[in-house]
Amino acid sequence: MGLRFAPLIRVSTEGQASKGESLRTQTTQIKQYVKSLGGTVPECCWKYSGQEHATPDQERAKLEQLLSDSGKGKFDAVIVCDTSRWSRDNQKSKQGLEILRNNNIKFFVGTMEYDLFNPEHSFILGMSAEVGELQARQQALKSITNRIERAKRGIPSSGNLPYGRTFDRKTETWGIDPEKHKNIKWAAERYLAGESIVHLAKILDMNFTNLWKILNHRSGTEWEIRFRNKKVNIDETVTMQIPPLLDEATIQAIKEQGQANKTYEHGVIKHKYLLSRMIFCQECGYTLMGQANHGGRLYYRHPKHRKHDCIFKKWIPAKKIEDAVIATLFHTFGDVDRIEKAIKRAVPNLEEVNGLQEEHTELEQKKSEVTRERDNLINLAAKGILDEREVESKIKGIRTRLQAIDTRLEQVGDILSSRPDPDKIKRKSRLAKAVIADVARSRTALERLDYERKKKLVQHAFSGKDAEGNRLGVYVRQTDDPEHPFTFEVRGILETIISGNLPKDLPDLTELLDEDTKGSFVCHLPEQVLP
Repeated sequence: MGLRFAPLIRVSTEGQASKGESLRTQTTQIKQYVKSLGGTVPECCWKYSGQEHATPDQERAKLEQLLSDSGKGKFDAVIVCDTSRWSRDNQKSKQGLEILRNNNIKFFVGTMEYDLFNPEHSFILGMSAEVGELQARQQALKSITNRIERAKRGIPSSGNLPYGRTFDRKTETWGIDPEKHKNIKWAAERYLAGESIVHLAKILDMNFTNLWKILNHRSGTEWEIRFRNKKVNIDETVTMQIPPLLDEATIQAIKEQGQANKTYEHGVIKHKYLLSRMIFCQECGYTLMGQANHGGRLYYRHPKHRKHDCIFKKWIPAKKIEDAVIATLFHTFGDVDRIEKAIKRAVPNLEEVNGLQEEHTELEQKKSEVTRERDNLINLAAKGILDEREVESKIKGIRTRLQAIDTRLEQVGDILSSRPDPDKIKRKSRLAKAVIADVARSRTALERLDYERKKKLVQHAFSGKDAEGNRLGVYVRQTDDPEHPFTFEVRGILETIISGNLPKDLPDLTELLDEDTKGSFVCHLPEQVLP
């Protein structure tokens, strides 16, 4: 009876496996070799064939399977077309040949048998593996060096392109995918407005972790690619310039909000800062940070070690600026004439309305697409093409996405149906004025103005951005005047901007809210509403 052969047929890349003739050629040759040797190939032994990596230290699953089966009596001999198909790593070659030797398995290259107990034959196989390893390392070095050089020229040469970008290899120019660009801009806007990143990812049918990475690290002008190969001692990172999906200010705002959310979610807030994430440096735009001194007194300070240095060095007493802002907001909301002027500028905000209407239309389209996907799935189940398990695994994701889309549709619909009504705002401002007067007269009423009520007021006043895309809030500038160390601008809803000075000695909130002393805290700069 002839020998039972186990062919080891391998190629190095997916391209060879799908387009080349290497596998078919080796298979044909092996069959001819086995026939001329009078042997056979058991059906179960054809499984040691297919795509493998040729470089040293890469996983060789098929080879490992063959070596494992060599002691199970499935075959008598191993056959390869040439020695390079056996191994390009001499250490693993020796280990493999030792296993075959211990299991009394013969070894053939073509029709030539190599006696694994013959020192000369073992030497020849070892030399062949060394040469193969040399060639593999040389090829790896050339490959990684060429890819690094292409990357330095701005040509992508590793993995997938960054999300939302395109690259024309003929002209070697970068571009942006319009649909993905639009999705990321929408996600950034909604996230900064306070929506959950998980909820947004469901609407976009994306993994929320991936969406978070894109918003935080992959939306700017730089793309870092790391090239690493320990065998050739290369570990180099190349930074490529690519078209941005978001502007730098938006990316920074996302990072700051993410950090703030992370801090909030990981425990109870030790100190309450009324203007957290709503107070900024007027010079450079950075968000001021809350910090307590050794005595527990709260301040707002400028962040350190940022890209753009700033002259803002002093710390602002938190209570002073917070009281001044609360008084400013109360006087603003209580001034009917001022509100009416602001309304004329802010209503109707056609650009905002058009944007919301476009979003509503797109969401309706997305809902139709997902609904069709659900209906197709039901039809396939009804025809018996999909079984119950397959349907169950797919329908859950579809239902989740539909729910997320419906939720956002309802939100957008509510916003569109509640555009500012001038008469309604006038009535609210009159009511606010009455509340201010009550607070100014009654210390009991003032005590009811707790942290939570103040927080809701400032969040409502500073939600969104102005016409130039800047975040609403309190913008502070440091001065050289020891009596008035800071100036500030309160930029609130309805395009209202109020400027003022923050004196060294500020009256209590009760005095600030007294209409007779209205404006006392602004000192040299009178309150003004800027168009």
